[in-house]
Order: sequence, then structure tokens, then C-alpha cells
Amino acid sequence: MLFKSTTGRNIFAVAACGVVATISVSAFLFFRSYEDVKASSLERMREIAKAQALVVEKEIGGTVHIVNGLASFLETAKENSDADRTRIDHVLSDMLKNNHNVLALWTGWEPNAFDGRDGDFAGATGHDQTGRYVPYFVRGEDGKILHTSLTGYATAGEGDFYQLPMKQQKTVVIEPYPYAIGGQEVLITSIAMPIIIDGKPMGVAGLDLSLRETSEALAALRPMETGHLSLVTGLGKIIGHPDQGLIGKSLSEGGAQTTGWDELVANPGVEREITAQDGTVHIAIASPVALTPDMKWYAIVSVPKSTVLAQLDAMMRDAALIILMAAVVLALAGWLIARRFIGRISNIIGETAQIAQGNLQLTLKDSQANDEIGDLARSLEVLLENNRSKARLEEEAEANRSLSEKERIARQEQEARDAAAVKFAVDNLAVGLSKLSDGDVSYRIEQPFTEALDTVRRDFNNSAEKLELTLTQVSDNARNINAGVNEIRSAADDLAKRTEQQAAAVEETAAALEEITATVKNSTVRAQEAGQLVARTRSGAEKSGEVVRRAVAAMEQIEKSSVEINNIIGVIDEIAFQTNLLALNAGVEAARAGDAGKGFAVVAQEVRELAQRSATAAREIKELIGTSSTQVREGVHLVDDTGRALETIVAEVQEINRHVNGIVEAAQEQSSGLQQINTAVNQMDQDTQKNAAMVEETTASTHGLAQEVGALNQLLAQFKLSGSVRQAPNPVRAATGREAFVASPVRALGRKIASAFSGNAAVDTSQERWEEF
Repeated sequence: MLFKSTTGRNIFAVAACGVVATISVSAFLFFRSYEDVKASSLERMREIAKAQALVVEKEIGGTVHIVNGLASFLETAKENSDADRTRIDHVLSDMLKNNHNVLALWTGWEPNAFDGRDGDFAGATGHDQTGRYVPYFVRGEDGKILHTSLTGYATAGEGDFYQLPMKQQKTVVIEPYPYAIGGQEVLITSIAMPIIIDGKPMGVAGLDLSLRETSEALAALRPMETGHLSLVTGLGKIIGHPDQGLIGKSLSEGGAQTTGWDELVANPGVEREITAQDGTVHIAIASPVALTPDMKWYAIVSVPKSTVLAQLDAMMRDAALIILMAAVVLALAGWLIARRFIGRISNIIGETAQIAQGNLQLTLKDSQANDEIGDLARSLEVLLENNRSKARLEEEAEANRSLSEKERIARQEQEARDAAAVKFAVDNLAVGLSKLSDGDVSYRIEQPFTEALDTVRRDFNNSAEKLELTLTQVSDNARNINAGVNEIRSAADDLAKRTEQQAAAVEETAAALEEITATVKNSTVRAQEAGQLVARTRSGAEKSGEVVRRAVAAMEQIEKSSVEINNIIGVIDEIAFQTNLLALNAGVEAARAGDAGKGFAVVAQEVRELAQRSATAAREIKELIGTSSTQVREGVHLVDDTGRALETIVAEVQEINRHVNGIVEAAQEQSSGLQQINTAVNQMDQDTQKNAAMVEETTASTHGLAQEVGALNQLLAQFKLSGSVRQAPNPVRAATGREAFVASPVRALGRKIASAFSGNAAVDTSQERWEEF
């Protein structure tokens, strides 16, 4: 029966869509999870390969610092002509004792390249039959250090540890090779660095590393519990592998066990499926091991594919079970929801039919539900309520029809009366505002408005009254200000004229007096300078003789000090060598520390270079001091001749000094008097100029104020004030005879200056007046 209803079919269709969507989403999520788990497993393999590559890089590549330190030490010893074979042997032995991961330390030099004494060491320990310096220090099975000499270094292939760095002139890592130590072959590798002096390779410094412990450690590792780890050189030689029989062989010799490894090495970081000898499929990834910028080995991680995808198989089983359970639950839920939904829809349809038949007292069952059917029931309830309201309104409309007509007529009559009162108030306010716009602030609205609008009339009258009172006070103040300003303006004009004339007279007087003062002062300064020059010349000549005598004594002391400095420089040279040796040991210790000691290794290298430069500078200083001693002796003879010439100059300068002193004293007295006069006149001139500027500013301000007052009176004239009387402005007060001219003190100062330079002390000035003031 459910499937005969459209609603039932729709609900079952929705349930079916839910089942399909669940299956689709689950399949998509499973696929995504599959890729994520696979990518996660591969990334884990890459991390394992990188980690092991870093371990190998630290164990093998970290020893490059030891070789670099040894080569730098040997190069410094050679350049400083300190090539002592016995001491170098001790250094090699000590370095090997302090670096337990190193199998052997060695150095090899070209014939007579070390110290030119190969003939003295023919057949000795650490030398070949020609005496060539080729020491080899190796750690034996019992841990003791054995001292022997290098072999096979002159043969191509066997002697690549010596031949390759000499040809390439850079640090190289030799491909692993078997080497007999203590009667047993050991797979080792060599790291060698050329010793270059003046651009020419003179020898090689290097070390040997045993790969036995590295191979055993790699064979014991089990990545992801079932995989294994291998180590391959850049040229394809196998160093580490679970099958110990493959160690030391190339990839081409590994057969089925190393099939596809050449592609792994060519594409590091890219996974590849390979088939093992037992037929199982493995996933393998290679990670590079950077030993030097030009030399790389590769760590290869290989894990069975079943181990990598084991988690995916479990996920597939769980996903199938989840999808089946979800389909059953969705189907059952769809059937129950459809059954309940169809019953509630049938109930709504029945209630709608009763309302259509006129049953307005019906109670809706689902009106309180909080879902779509509840919304439908509430909408039906609104329709029911509207039908009830419509019935009530029809009953009330007939009873109210006659009463509404009477109320409408009374309301229209009241609205007409209110409109007339508002029009009367608006017309009167318009007249009042028009008066105010014409400047008549004395107008008042006398006739009252209706009770509701009369407040507006009273507010208008109060505002007009306050405005009239304010304008009346402003008009009175403007008239008073105008009278005062006119009087100030007249007085300021007169004062400005007199001040300008006085300032001009004082300025002319000051200018003339300043020229006289400048002339006398210039003469005084020149006389003082001449006296000072002569005094300094005499003093300098007297001191020069003493300086010459002291210079002779000092040069003799310098000559003695040169001998002592030579001894000190010898000590500095010895200190530089010891510093170089200590820096080498520090570099070796930093290399043993690995990455943590790289910064300290750089510092040790800088210290070695500094010690080498110190030794070179000491030799250059010794040569310069010898040259300086010869030049000092020549300087002593020249200084003696200079002292005798200076004694003659001193006697002549003393005679000139007596004459110049008399001239200076006279010029100073004249300059002092004129300076006092000039200072007083300048001060008067500055004060007068300031007064003139101040009067000019006051006059300008007064004229501006007068213009503003006139503009204010013009604005006030536009308003009509009740009972106001226009008053004429107060007359401007004219200058009277009380404003008498006062004689300037500059005239009296001028007479004093004239008498001082002319010699006439009495001058008749009784008839003089300063009419310009």
C-alpha cells in the first residue's frame, strides 16, 4: 500500500539515493584513504632512506674535515720552511690516536718536494728506497698504531688514492677497494686532498676508513620490520647488503638480487617495484649520500609490497562491511518514515475537507508539531481563523453602518476650524519674519493665536526683543570704539614720522662710526698678528735647537731598540708556528664532533691562516728595521747641521721682536677706545630701529581697526531700533604744543667723536636744533 502513494514512493526513492550516495562516498573515501596510506608508507620509506643516508654521510663525509686540517697543516709547515719529518710523524700518530673511527692516516710527497733531503732518508721507516717521504700510520687488529710506508701509489688504478687528487687537484673519495691489513683483506675507502703550494701540487694528505662496521650495521637494520637497507657507490659498487656475499661487487655482478637498482640510483627519491630472487615484489627507494660536492653514494631501502599495503587490505574489508550495514539501516529507516508520514498527510487532508464543508469549530491535531506537516497544519489553522473573522465582521458591519456617517460629518467640521486657525498663525508669522528680513527688529505680533499655537507667537516676540536689545548695545560700543580708534590713529601717524626720521639719523651715525672702528681694529689686529708671529718665530727657533738635540738622542735610542725588536720578532715567529699546530689539533677535534663542530672547524682554519700571516709579517718587519737603522744614522748628521743654522736665526728674530712690541701697544690703546664708542652707538641704533618697527606695526593695526569699526557701523545702519538715537562719533584729538621735540643723544656723541679726531674740544652748538624731529 505504501508504494501506491506518491509520498511513499518519493521517500523510498530518497532512501535509495541515500544508499547509493553512501556506497559512492565510501568508495571515494576508500580510494582516497588507499592513496593516502600508500603515500604515507612511501614517505616513511623515504624518511628511513634519508636518515640512513645522513648517518653514512656523517660517519664517512664528516672525516673530510680531518683531511682538510691535515693538508692545511702540512702546507703551512712547508711554506714556513718548517718541514721536519720527525715532527710530522708525531702529528700523524697523535691524530690517528684521537680519531678512533679512522683506520689510517698518511701523506705522500713528490720526490724532494717536502724538504729537499730525500737522499738522507733512503730506506728509512715511512720512506721508499729513494727516501721519498710517504709515511703510513694504520691501526692494527689489537688497536696499536703501526708505522710503515705507502705502497703502489705510483701505479695507475692501484694508486688512485694518490694519483687522482694530484691530477684533479681537489678532494676525492676513492671507490671502496680491498686492502690487506695485518694479513687480512678489508674493504676500505680513502679520502685524499692535494697539497698545493704556489699553484703546483706537491703532495697528498689522506686517510683510510674501514667499511666493515658500516656494512654490518646496515645489514642489521629492518625497515618496517620486513625490509632491508643497502649502500651503493655512485659507480655501482655494493658496500652494504643483507647478503654478505654481494659486498664489494658491482650491481652488474649482483644478478637477480640487484635487478633494477641502476634505475633507482639514477632517480633518487622515486619508488620502484622490483622482484626479489624468491619471487616476492618489493618497493624500493634510493636516497643520495653527499660525501663531497662531486661524489655521491646511495642508500637503498627495500620493503615487501605486502607489508606496505597491509593496512590497505584491512581497510578494504572494513569498508565493505560498513557499506552493507549502512544500506540495510537506510532501507529500514525509509520504510518507517514513509509509513508515519503518509498517516499524518491523510489526517491533514481530512481536516481540510471538514473546513470546506463549513465546520469552523474544528480543532487541528498537528498544529503544535515543529516540522513541515506542522507548518501545513498551522497554515490551515490560519485559513480556519480567517473564515471565523469573516463571519464576525459581516455581523458587525450592518450594525455600525448608520453610526459611522454621523461621526464623519462632525470630524470634517472640526478639521475645517483647525485649518483656519493654522492659516491665521502662519500668515502672521510670515509678516513678522518679513519685517526681520528688512532689518525692522521692533515689530511685534500683538493678536493672539489659538491656544495650541500661541506659544509660537510668544517665542517670536521674545526672540525679536532680545535681538533688538543686543543690536542696541553693539551700536553703542561701536561708536565708542570708533572715537578712540580715530584719536589713536592720529597720534600713531605723528609718532611714526618722528621715529622714522630719528632712526635714519642714528643709522647714518652708526655706519660712519663703524667704518672708522673697523679701520682702526684692522690695523690693531695686523699689528698684533705681526707681534705674535715674531714671538712664535723666536720661540720656535729657540725650541728647534733643543728639539734637534733631543732628536739626535732619540735616533740613537731607536738604533738600539732595533736590535731588541729583532729578538722579539724571532719570538713572534715561534709563537706563530705553535699557534698553527694548536689550530690544526682544534680542527681535528671539530671534525670528530661532526656537524656540531663545523663552526669551530672554520674558526680553527682562520686561526691557522692568521698564524701564517703573522710569521710572514715578522720576517718583513725584520728586513724593514735593518733598513731603518741605516737611515737613522744619516738623519743624525743632517739634524746637527740644522741646529747650528737655527742658532743664527734666533739672534736676528729677537731684535725684530722688540720693535714690533712697541707698535702693538700703541694700536691696542686706539682700538680699545673706538670699540667702546662703536658698541654704544650700535646699541642705540638697534633700539631705535626696533622702536620704529614697533610704531609701524602699531600704526598699521590702528588703521585696520578703524576700517573694521566703519564696516560695523555700516552693518548696524541696516537695522531699525525702537527709540534709538544716532550719535555722531567723537572728534579726533589733534596734536598740541605739549608734544615738544626732544634732542637726540646721538648729536652729543657725534661732537665727542669729532673732538677726539680733530683735537678741537670746544665747539659752539648753542644754535643747533634737530628740526627733523
